[in-house]
Amino acid sequence: MACIRPSDEIMDFCERSETLEYIFQILNPFVEVAVSPSSWPEVLSISQNEGLSFLLYKSAAKKNINIPFSVKQSLKQEYIYNWGRNIRILEELAVLLGVFKNPVIVLKGAALLSSVYEDFGLRMLGDVDILVKPEDVPKIDKVLSQSGYQSDHTLSFYRVTNYLNSMVYGKNGSPLLLHLHWHLINNALPNYVYAEKINMDKIWNEEIPLKIRESNALCLAPHHQLLHLSEHAMKHSYNTLIHVWDIHQVISHGKEKLDWERVCRESVEFQLRSPLFYSLWLSKEYFGTCVPQEILESLRPRHKGVGEKIFSSLLRQGKRREKLCWLFYFSHISTLQKKIKFVFRTLFPPIDILVHMEDIENGEKSFLIWKVALRRFRKAFLLFSRK
Repeated sequence: MACIRPSDEIMDFCERSETLEYIFQILNPFVEVAVSPSSWPEVLSISQNEGLSFLLYKSAAKKNINIPFSVKQSLKQEYIYNWGRNIRILEELAVLLGVFKNPVIVLKGAALLSSVYEDFGLRMLGDVDILVKPEDVPKIDKVLSQSGYQSDHTLSFYRVTNYLNSMVYGKNGSPLLLHLHWHLINNALPNYVYAEKINMDKIWNEEIPLKIRESNALCLAPHHQLLHLSEHAMKHSYNTLIHVWDIHQVISHGKEKLDWERVCRESVEFQLRSPLFYSLWLSKEYFGTCVPQEILESLRPRHKGVGEKIFSSLLRQGKRREKLCWLFYFSHISTLQKKIKFVFRTLFPPIDILVHMEDIENGEKSFLIWKVALRRFRKAFLLFSRK
């Protein structure tokens, strides 16, 4: 398939500031940076907010860009600290992987740092996401407990739900925060749209080997990796561009192995066609990712609802805010009855799920539903009022 770069075709255009455009020029190995930015502190601030500052530091060094000493020192110190922290996290993860007797798929950042990224300092790790089978959760939980890791919550069931499919574990003195999943999707809001359509048997049957330091693990097959990262980036409304850069890295690193027909086919099966389109479009628009134009056109939404039209328009204006995806997901619910259910369950999740999700005292349970509803209503109001 032909890969046409954005400059060679007529595409939708995303507005971006002069500073953000300058950052993209530094990150793009095919572009020469001819001018200096109007404000280096602004470059530093925006790159940090977007999760791109470590990449900026290394790319600027490769291009011999003259950076003011104070800014360069700040970038260097952040990079060195992040590199050391990531190494420690991955080493602790490797120890746990060596103890687990059940199959474990490492997801997102930790998997990408150990496969497609060529430098452990280029991306920050927040929590480390791992996927296990639901029936294996009690065994993994026992190993974690014996290794000194504890969760703030206890869960008496490990069934797959549309609300909660994970627990977070931490250990005193450790930088490793482990997010244990037993389904690929874990978020209350958008799951009515596609969670039940994710074929977990396919995910597990097509996993591939991954090395985390000296330990053996598994990661998603390239086509599933791309779909998962696209879903994850959409769920966060592309609010930080490191999520889009992850997609760029996966495509650039494995373009010879990536089966685009399969990616598209399974995006339809998993109901992730539109999240895949927006993720590929933004990756190509911002970072010049080599995405076949015929693939983009085949995925492009033909009939957008009002919510998706607003969502798409805001993306084109460069407005990427958390929860903006609510507009998109609402548009993709087919009937009025389901839309009402979506809004109701967004504001009022089941009480057993809320008790697990919220850090509360026993006496507050009677007020919990209204507390969460008011908070989510406020977020929705702020989203629309700032639009």
